[in-house]
Amino acid sequence: MKLMKRLATLAGAALAMLVASGAAVASVQQAPSRETSLLASSELRVVTANLAFRGDAGVRSDWNIIGPEADIVFVQEAKNVNLRNILGDAWIVRQDTSSEDRQGSAVVIRRSAVQSATDLNLVKGTDSDPCGIMTRWIARVDVQLLNGRWVRLASLHMPPARCQTGPGGPYDTMADSVVSFANRSDKMLVLGADWNKVVDEDPNNIGGRTGLKPRGPDAGQRIDGFYVSEAIGTRDLHHLPQTGSDHRPVKMTITVPAP
Repeated sequence: MKLMKRLATLAGAALAMLVASGAAVASVQQAPSRETSLLASSELRVVTANLAFRGDAGVRSDWNIIGPEADIVFVQEAKNVNLRNILGDAWIVRQDTSSEDRQGSAVVIRRSAVQSATDLNLVKGTDSDPCGIMTRWIARVDVQLLNGRWVRLASLHMPPARCQTGPGGPYDTMADSVVSFANRSDKMLVLGADWNKVVDEDPNNIGGRTGLKPRGPDAGQRIDGFYVSEAIGTRDLHHLPQTGSDHRPVKMTITVPAP
């Protein structure tokens, strides 16, 4: 009888160990390792939005449409708002508020979508001009994605029709600056902008001169959109609902390969 009890005890202990071992294996299988994350592609929702100088209350209202749809937001016409004072801690804001011309374009990043983000770097696009523009800048930020890949983001606002006067004019000058900026980059690029020309028609052959892919909407106002590196996958390009701006934000999902 004692032998039978001892055998039953040993069998129970063995079964408990087997169950615990199985649970541990399942736990390991369910939790992807850091190495697995680093081997995966990163998918991000990007939005480009011309805020049309809406002011604090207007931008807060517009963000109810933009924010839930975005991991990265490329902002233009924000020179009358300090985005850090409007958006919450969920967002990394890269905006130079030292002067009106520098404040206009910014990059806003969902904190949970990246490992880290560099400080803002402004690259001159074109000088101020009597056609009615201040100096325009390319607002650049590098981010490290969750898969370890570093990507360069840039927001910009190309000059309007009244400044599109051909070679030597503000638009052509800034297009040349964008081309130079892109060709100097040592990282994959995503540019979000108000291009003030139909994006898919590759204004000033920016895509042709850089190898970047133009991505703009097929309907409505077609001047807001993106240029992205060839290796970055793109899908689901569409307008978001109308905000208080005269521009509708444009959203796209990108897939960035692991490093």
